[in-house]
Amino acid sequence: MWQLSVRGENRDWTELGVFAEISAAAHRVLELEGDRTRVAVFFRVYADPLMGKSDAEILSRLEYQGATGFYVLKRELQS
Repeated sequence: MWQLSVRGENRDWTELGVFAEISAAAHRVLELEGDRTRVAVFFRVYADPLMGKSDAEILSRLEYQGATGFYVLKRELQS
């Protein structure tokens, strides 16, 4: 499951819901941004080699900067 959050102009975080798939969360971001012309949202992935994180840890946090907010999509990692 993926948890979607947004930080708006007021700098406060708002939870936007839990999604089973990245594509469903991306669709929600497009709705919130008011952009129905796009067919996909590309989330940023940060990989800092000095942090020593696994691929699963790196890919468990995805970010997107929209016109109206900064979105973070986090996945719960299974042990």
